[in-house]
Amino acid sequence: MLSITAVGNICYDPENREVGALEVTNFTILVNKKRKDEEYVTALKCAVWGSRAKFAYESLKKGMQLTVSGQAHLETYQTKNGETKSQLVVDVNEFRLPPKPKVDADAMPF
Repeated sequence: MLSITAVGNICYDPENREVGALEVTNFTILVNKKRKDEEYVTALKCAVWGSRAKFAYESLKKGMQLTVSGQAHLETYQTKNGETKSQLVVDVNEFRLPPKPKVDADAMPF
């Protein structure tokens, strides 16, 4: 089992569907990493299953920063051209939105 925690931005609005008796919400986060003068971006496909799937679908939007934790596995698939590709998938156990910034009422311009 490979446990993972990652922070990234959601790159498209989540999609929700039913798989048998379970509900699942899928989305992808992009995780940035800087090494010396280069920046790397890793796409992590995420799946939220069961009772939390609907909440994830209703509360997550494209562009939001998100922390996800869960078990990761490599998913292999065939493209239309017959190529074999792999993608890292996280079965999300927990996700956290960043804290909302506090608004200083004295600093309000109106």
